[in-house]
Amino acid sequence: MVQVQKSIWLLICFLLSLPIYTESVKLPLRGKYSYLQLDEIQRIFPELSITNNDPIQITSIKGNNKEIRIHVGSSFYVLDGSINKIQLKILSAQGKIFIPPDLVEAILMNLIEYEVFYQFADTNLVLEVRTKDAGKSFLPVKAVVIDAGHGGKDPGTSSNTGKNEKDIALAVANQLYAAIRKTYPEMVVYRIRSDDTFVPLEERSQLANKLLLDVKEAIFISLHCNASLSDKPSGYEIYYLSQTPTTEQARETAILENKILHSNYGHIVANIQSGMMSSLVQRRSRKLASSLDFHLNKGIGRLIPQRGIKKADFSVLRGSLMPAVLIEMGYLSHPKEAVFLESKKVQTRLIKSILQGIKDYGDGKD
Repeated sequence: MVQVQKSIWLLICFLLSLPIYTESVKLPLRGKYSYLQLDEIQRIFPELSITNNDPIQITSIKGNNKEIRIHVGSSFYVLDGSINKIQLKILSAQGKIFIPPDLVEAILMNLIEYEVFYQFADTNLVLEVRTKDAGKSFLPVKAVVIDAGHGGKDPGTSSNTGKNEKDIALAVANQLYAAIRKTYPEMVVYRIRSDDTFVPLEERSQLANKLLLDVKEAIFISLHCNASLSDKPSGYEIYYLSQTPTTEQARETAILENKILHSNYGHIVANIQSGMMSSLVQRRSRKLASSLDFHLNKGIGRLIPQRGIKKADFSVLRGSLMPAVLIEMGYLSHPKEAVFLESKKVQTRLIKSILQGIKDYGDGKD
C-alpha cells in the first residue's frame, strides 16, 4: 500500500511537470445527447477552415493537412476519403450546424496538430490546449507495458471447458514479455502481473505511468478474451480509449471488462483517472491499434477473424498517459475459437503478430 501511494505521488509530480496549458475553456453542449455547435469549435481553433457548399449541403472542415466532410442529417463523416460511421446524426437549426460528441472527437484527433486535452462533462465540453509547439514530434517505442487482464479473484470469462480468461491472458503476456526481451534487448519491458495475482483496474495504468518518469516513449498493451451469451460471435478486436464508444456492443464490452473496479485506493487515483483525454495519446493509440490489427489479421486472421478497431471507455486505459490499447484476442464463448486461444501454436502466432505491430508502429510517423 505504501509503495502504491508513493507511485501515485510520483505520478502527480510528473503531471505537474508537464508544459503549462495556454488556454482552458468550456463550450456549451446542447440537448440530451450533448451536441456542440460547429462554429464554437472553430472559435477556439481558428486554424480550422470550414466551408459550406449549400447546393449539395456538404460542409468541409480542414486542418492539419486533413479534411473531414459532413452532411446535415447523415450519421457518418468522410475523413480523407474514408467513410466513418457515427452514433448520432449531424443536425442543423437556425442556420447553425450541430455535431455529436464522436465527430467532435474526430476533429480534435485528426485536424488539430498539437495536443488538446478534453472531456465531455455534464453540459460542457471542457478543453485545455497546450502550447502549439507541444506534442508534435513522434516518439519511437523504448518501453512496452504488458497487462494480462483479470487475475487472482477475478477470473474474467471462461470457455465451456472451464479455461479462464485470466490464465490465457497471462500465458500470452508472459510469452510476449520473453519474446520482446529476446528480440529487442535494448527495450524496457514491464508486466503488470507475472502470476495469478489480482491487480485493481485503477492501479494498472498508474503502475504503467511510473515508467514515464524515466522512459518517455512507452506503450501500454492490455490482453483479454471476449465472451457472448451466444456461441456464434467470434473474432479478435482492438480498442483504444474514448468517451464515445464505436457501437453499443463496444459499450457493453467495456462494461464487462470494467466490472471489477472497486478498491480502496482513494480519491487521488479516481481524480486522475476521471481527468481529461489527450488528443495526442488517442491519435497515437489509434495508430498503434491499426498497426497491431494489420499484423494480427495476417498472422491469425484465418483462424480468428478480424472484427476491426473500436473505441470505448475502458477503466484500465483511462488513466494511461501513454498510447494504450486493449486487445480482445477472441471469444472464449465460441467453441472452436476457445480451442485456438488455448493452443500454444496460435498463441505463438499472436505474439509474433503483436511484435511486428509494435515494430511498425515504432517505425512510423505521427
